[in-house]
Amino acid sequence: MRFSFVVSGGFGYHIPDLFENVSSFTKFQKALRLLELKDFTGVEVNLSFDDQHLLSRISESIRSQGLRLAAVGTGLIYAHKGLSFTDPDSTKRAKALSIVKELIRFASNEQATAIIGMVRGNPPRNSDVMKLLRASLIECDKTASEHKGRVALEPINRYETSLLNTASDTVRLIHEERLAATGLLLDTFHMNIEEQSIEATIRQNYASLAHFHIADSNRWPPGHGHLKINEHLRLLAELGYNGWVSAETLPKPNSAAAVKETARFLTLHSFLQR
Repeated sequence: MRFSFVVSGGFGYHIPDLFENVSSFTKFQKALRLLELKDFTGVEVNLSFDDQHLLSRISESIRSQGLRLAAVGTGLIYAHKGLSFTDPDSTKRAKALSIVKELIRFASNEQATAIIGMVRGNPPRNSDVMKLLRASLIECDKTASEHKGRVALEPINRYETSLLNTASDTVRLIHEERLAATGLLLDTFHMNIEEQSIEATIRQNYASLAHFHIADSNRWPPGHGHLKINEHLRLLAELGYNGWVSAETLPKPNSAAAVKETARFLTLHSFLQR
């Protein structure tokens, strides 16, 4: 397994207005230095734009620190811009899809995974909404296939969206639509809410697993809640998982402390080696 930490304008190492000004890039580089110092080998970013100059600068910043881009999240397209795959306005849907497809290309070029999470939106669930969602996911999968990339579709708990809350629902859709370049993202925080057993969910859906997120039951860093994250990671190791595990926690007690506490936990349980 390889370990990364989320740096974004939302969860993880939180940087307000990230990538919107020069000072935020300076803070991004500071965050990357901390990740490298604490023995993370990758970083996951959450983006809401498709500006090629900014994407190139992000890539260069990560490489210059000796890290890899593990994954590109797309949830801020919805959270910050109000765009989603299920918006009733076709213009807004098209804009959301356009940005996501460009981020899939970017991630593919970096050998990273593109994540489809909250960009799905949070409308009342019905058959028409699901048709819209399926249509966008088919387009995303096609783009990933064309660029030899990978998409990770994330089940998200019922309090944040009405669409695809469980691993079984998510994998069923992937299979029904024959999404060859799309896999499953499992997140310990969401599984704790929606699944009867985190361990059973990992075992039952391991064949579809493309990416993994860790956060404790309260979304703080591992060790600050009641989840047995060390056991979940050991199960992944036993199953032979060699992909990325990204910590997507709240920036608690603060951003730097979240990185340090996660690293301490992973080192204590022999997942990170000093």
